Amino acid sequence: MAKLIEPITKIYSVSDISKIVRRTVVPRRLLFRGQNVDKPLLPRIARIASEKKIPYEDLNGIERRMLARLKKESPPVLNGLKPATDWEWLSIAQHQGLPTRLLDWTANALAGLWFAVAVDPKEEGDGVFWVLEVEQENEKSPSRSDDIFDSARTFVFQPFHIDQRIVAQSGWFSVHRYAEGKGQFIPLERHGRFQESLTKYAIPAPRFSSLRKELRKMGVTQAALFPDLSGLCAEIQAECLGSWRPLRAI
Repeated sequence: MAKLIEPITKIYSVSDISKIVRRTVVPRRLLFRGQNVDKPLLPRIARIASEKKIPYEDLNGIERRMLARLKKESPPVLNGLKPATDWEWLSIAQHQGLPTRLLDWTANALAGLWFAVAVDPKEEGDGVFWVLEVEQENEKSPSRSDDIFDSARTFVFQPFHIDQRIVAQSGWFSVHRYAEGKGQFIPLERHGRFQESLTKYAIPAPRFSSLRKELRKMGVTQAALFPDLSGLCAEIQAECLGSWRPLRAI
C-alpha cells in the first residue's frame, strides 16, 4: 500500500482532502467512502442480516426475490432505463435505496466527503472518510454470464452509466462475497486482500456543519449528487431551513 508522506489522521477542512490525494505516492486508482458514523465496511444487506439474525441461505433467497420483484414492478418508473443484466439491475437498486450486497464507493473525493457530513450523526463519535487504493487484482469488469449472487471473491467494479445518480456520484461498488467457512460477510477493513489498501480518517462531528458549507460553495450539494426532483427539493430545504435529510441509506 502506498504510504502518505505526512500522515493526516483527521479531516477539518476540504483542503485536507486535497492533501490526502496529493500525498499518495504510488499512482493507483483511488476510491472514497464517507460515513457519518464509524461502522464496518459492510453492505446494508449484510448489516440487516446480522441485526435480524437471518441465515445466509434465507438471505440469498430474499435478495433474489427482491430483485425479481424489482424487475417485474419497476418498468413504469424506470424513466427509459433498460438494465440488461443482474449487475445493472442491482446497481440501480442500490442507488435507489434497496438493500443489496453492494457497498457504495466514489471516484470523487469531495463526493465521498459529502456523504460523510451531509447528515449529523445520531450517535456520539466522529465520522469517517475511507480511502481505498485499488490493486489491479481487486478490480473486475463483470461479464453478462457472471452470477452476482455467487461470486468467488470480493472485488470492486465500476457500474455501467445507466442511471443519473451513478454518473453524478462517480459511483463504484464493492461486491461482497459471503464467506461460508466463517459464516458471515467479512468487513472490507478485515479482508485479507483489502485491509492493507485501506486508510481511514476521522472527521470530528463538530466540523460537519462547516464542511457542508465549504462543499456547498464548491458546488457539491444534494442537487448535484442526486440530479432529480428529490435532490433539488432536499437541497432547497437544506439551504433555506438549515437542515439536511438523507435521500438514501448507504
